[in-house]
Amino acid sequence: MNERHRLRVTRRSPSAMRGGTLLGIFVGLVLGLAVAAALAYFLSKSGLTGAPTAPVAQREIVRNGKAETVPATSTPEKPRFDFYKILPGGEEPKAPKAPEMQTKPVDRLWLQAGAFTSESDAENLKARLALSGWEASVQMAALPDKSVRYRVRLGPYDNTDEVNRIKADLGKSGFDVAVIKNP
Repeated sequence: MNERHRLRVTRRSPSAMRGGTLLGIFVGLVLGLAVAAALAYFLSKSGLTGAPTAPVAQREIVRNGKAETVPATSTPEKPRFDFYKILPGGEEPKAPKAPEMQTKPVDRLWLQAGAFTSESDAENLKARLALSGWEASVQMAALPDKSVRYRVRLGPYDNTDEVNRIKADLGKSGFDVAVIKNP
């Protein structure tokens, strides 16, 4: 008898399950549209849509039982943006340029920690400098004899006092550097 009262579990085919997915998508779409419509209705009724309202042109004043219409004497609102008035007008006159002095361009100073024929050696020195707290760069230079050198440099610097201080600090850390001038 126990066997007769067991519930039978039947498996649905994949095509029967597909209808449930489509139904879920449809119900979700309808609910989303309903929420959007309710939100739009609420915003339009509450006045939060930001629609500008026209100023009152006239006011009615009641005196001694007689209604009089008096034009509103409110001052017009100041426009929020003044660039419409500023643009068509003139620009402020520009100050005359001071005569440019012929100044000598400042030479840029670099500290060169090494020059190598292999890029891996240059990268190793750059990494050792980075571990010591110095930021260096590797620059490739082609020489007249068609060979290539990889220079490890710090800088550029504009102040010679700063260059001398950094050179001394690097010397204390065990790095031998040379000062290089580049325009």
